[in-house]
Amino acid sequence: MLWHCSPLLHFIPPLNNKIHDIEKIGTIFGIALVMAAVLFGEVLGAVTRLVWERYWLLPHCNPPDALSKLSSENLELYERGVENNYKYVTFYANFAWAVILLIISRLHAGDRPCSAVMWLLVIVAVVLLRASHVQWTYFVNYLKNGSNVHKGSAKGQS
Repeated sequence: MLWHCSPLLHFIPPLNNKIHDIEKIGTIFGIALVMAAVLFGEVLGAVTRLVWERYWLLPHCNPPDALSKLSSENLELYERGVENNYKYVTFYANFAWAVILLIISRLHAGDRPCSAVMWLLVIVAVVLLRASHVQWTYFVNYLKNGSNVHKGSAKGQS
Protein backbone atom coordinates (compact mmCIF):
# COMPACT_ATOMS: atom_id res chain seq x y z
CA MET A 1 0.00 0.00 0.00
CA LEU A 2 1.09 3.57 -0.65
CA TRP A 3 0.37 4.49 2.98
CA HIS A 4 3.24 2.29 4.18
CA CYS A 5 5.71 4.39 2.19
CA SER A 6 4.49 7.65 3.64
CA PRO A 7 6.85 9.58 5.92
CA LEU A 8 3.78 10.54 7.95
CA LEU A 9 3.24 6.92 8.92
CA HIS A 10 5.85 7.17 11.69
CA PHE A 11 4.26 10.34 13.06
CA ILE A 12 0.60 9.25 13.06
CA PRO A 13 0.65 6.44 15.70
CA PRO A 14 2.29 8.59 18.43
CA LEU A 15 -0.08 11.44 17.58
CA ASN A 16 -3.02 9.06 17.73
CA ASN A 17 -1.90 7.81 21.15
CA LYS A 18 -1.60 11.37 22.50
CA ILE A 19 -5.05 12.33 21.22
CA HIS A 20 -6.60 9.27 22.89
CA ASP A 21 -5.20 10.52 26.21
CA ILE A 22 -6.75 13.93 25.69
CA GLU A 23 -6.65 14.75 29.40
CA LYS A 24 -2.85 14.68 29.25
CA ILE A 25 -2.54 17.16 26.38
CA GLY A 26 -0.65 20.24 27.56
CA THR A 27 -1.12 23.83 26.51
CA ILE A 28 1.69 23.88 23.96
CA PHE A 29 0.57 20.65 22.29
CA GLY A 30 -3.04 21.90 22.33
CA ILE A 31 -2.00 25.11 20.58
CA ALA A 32 0.00 23.05 18.07
CA LEU A 33 -3.08 20.92 17.35
CA VAL A 34 -5.21 24.03 16.80
CA MET A 35 -2.57 25.47 14.47
CA ALA A 36 -2.41 22.18 12.57
CA ALA A 37 -6.20 22.15 12.25
CA VAL A 38 -6.21 25.70 10.87
CA LEU A 39 -3.43 24.83 8.43
CA PHE A 40 -5.29 21.70 7.37
CA GLY A 41 -8.45 23.77 6.82
CA GLU A 42 -6.52 26.14 4.59
CA VAL A 43 -5.15 23.19 2.59
CA LEU A 44 -8.73 21.95 2.08
CA GLY A 45 -9.64 25.46 0.92
CA ALA A 46 -6.77 25.38 -1.56
CA VAL A 47 -8.02 22.04 -2.92
CA THR A 48 -11.43 23.62 -3.38
CA ARG A 49 -9.98 26.60 -5.24
CA LEU A 50 -7.44 24.76 -7.35
CA VAL A 51 -9.38 21.61 -8.20
CA TRP A 52 -13.12 21.85 -7.50
CA GLU A 53 -13.66 25.36 -8.85
CA ARG A 54 -11.29 25.11 -11.79
CA TYR A 55 -12.21 21.65 -13.05
CA TRP A 56 -15.85 21.31 -12.02
CA LEU A 57 -17.63 24.56 -11.14
CA LEU A 58 -16.23 26.91 -13.77
CA PRO A 59 -16.66 24.54 -16.74
CA HIS A 60 -20.25 23.76 -15.73
CA CYS A 61 -21.37 27.29 -14.82
CA ASN A 62 -19.09 30.16 -15.78
CA PRO A 63 -19.71 33.45 -13.93
CA PRO A 64 -19.65 36.86 -15.59
CA ASP A 65 -16.64 39.13 -15.10
CA ALA A 66 -18.08 41.01 -12.13
CA LEU A 67 -14.81 42.25 -10.64
CA SER A 68 -14.05 44.57 -13.54
CA LYS A 69 -17.46 46.21 -13.10
CA LEU A 70 -17.18 46.87 -9.35
CA SER A 71 -17.62 50.43 -8.17
CA SER A 72 -18.34 52.07 -4.85
CA GLU A 73 -22.07 52.05 -5.70
CA ASN A 74 -22.38 48.31 -6.33
CA LEU A 75 -19.69 46.99 -3.97
CA GLU A 76 -22.22 46.27 -1.22
CA LEU A 77 -24.36 44.19 -3.59
CA TYR A 78 -21.33 42.17 -4.64
CA GLU A 79 -20.25 41.63 -1.04
CA ARG A 80 -23.77 40.50 -0.16
CA GLY A 81 -23.67 37.94 -2.96
CA VAL A 82 -20.32 36.61 -1.76
CA GLU A 83 -21.52 36.53 1.84
CA ASN A 84 -24.80 34.77 1.05
CA ASN A 85 -23.60 32.36 -1.63
CA TYR A 86 -19.91 31.95 -2.34
CA LYS A 87 -18.86 31.31 1.26
CA TYR A 88 -21.28 28.38 1.33
CA VAL A 89 -19.79 27.04 -1.92
CA THR A 90 -16.39 26.77 -0.28
CA PHE A 91 -17.78 25.59 3.08
CA TYR A 92 -19.68 22.67 1.55
CA ALA A 93 -16.76 21.65 -0.67
CA ASN A 94 -14.19 21.88 2.15
CA PHE A 95 -16.47 19.81 4.39
CA ALA A 96 -16.82 17.23 1.58
CA TRP A 97 -13.02 16.93 1.25
CA ALA A 98 -12.76 16.39 5.01
CA VAL A 99 -15.40 13.63 4.80
CA ILE A 100 -13.54 12.03 1.88
CA LEU A 101 -10.34 12.06 3.94
CA LEU A 102 -12.29 10.46 6.80
CA ILE A 103 -13.44 7.74 4.40
CA ILE A 104 -9.85 7.11 3.32
CA SER A 105 -8.73 7.05 6.94
CA ARG A 106 -11.43 4.55 7.91
CA LEU A 107 -10.55 2.33 4.95
CA HIS A 108 -6.90 2.48 5.96
CA ALA A 109 -7.87 1.54 9.53
CA GLY A 110 -9.54 -1.61 8.19
CA ASP A 111 -13.22 -0.73 7.88
CA ARG A 112 -15.10 -2.72 5.28
CA PRO A 113 -15.79 -0.67 2.12
CA CYS A 114 -19.39 -1.88 1.98
CA SER A 115 -20.26 -1.19 5.62
CA ALA A 116 -23.22 1.04 6.45
CA VAL A 117 -20.95 3.70 7.95
CA MET A 118 -18.86 3.90 4.79
CA TRP A 119 -21.94 4.19 2.59
CA LEU A 120 -23.30 6.91 4.86
CA LEU A 121 -20.03 8.84 4.63
CA VAL A 122 -20.00 8.49 0.83
CA ILE A 123 -23.58 9.78 0.65
CA VAL A 124 -22.68 12.72 2.90
CA ALA A 125 -19.67 13.59 0.71
CA VAL A 126 -21.76 13.44 -2.48
CA VAL A 127 -24.54 15.56 -0.95
CA LEU A 128 -22.01 18.16 0.22
CA LEU A 129 -20.38 18.38 -3.22
CA ARG A 130 -23.81 18.67 -4.82
CA ALA A 131 -24.75 21.41 -2.35
CA SER A 132 -21.56 23.25 -3.25
CA HIS A 133 -22.42 23.01 -6.94
CA VAL A 134 -26.00 24.22 -6.40
CA GLN A 135 -24.79 27.12 -4.25
CA TRP A 136 -22.30 28.02 -7.00
CA THR A 137 -25.13 28.22 -9.55
CA TYR A 138 -27.03 30.51 -7.14
CA PHE A 139 -23.94 32.70 -6.90
CA VAL A 140 -23.49 32.86 -10.68
CA ASN A 141 -27.18 33.61 -11.22
CA TYR A 142 -26.95 36.35 -8.57
CA LEU A 143 -24.04 37.90 -10.45
CA LYS A 144 -25.87 37.63 -13.77
CA ASN A 145 -29.40 38.63 -12.74
CA GLY A 146 -29.73 39.51 -9.09
CA SER A 147 -27.38 42.44 -8.84
CA ASN A 148 -26.19 45.36 -10.89
CA VAL A 149 -22.58 44.28 -10.50
CA HIS A 150 -22.31 42.99 -14.06
CA LYS A 151 -24.04 46.06 -15.50
CA GLY A 152 -21.95 48.65 -13.73
CA SER A 153 -23.48 51.25 -11.47
CA ALA A 154 -27.22 51.28 -10.94
CA LYS A 155 -27.14 55.08 -10.75
CA GLY A 156 -27.99 56.91 -13.90
CA GLN A 157 -29.84 53.97 -15.41
CA SER A 158 -33.57 54.03 -15.84
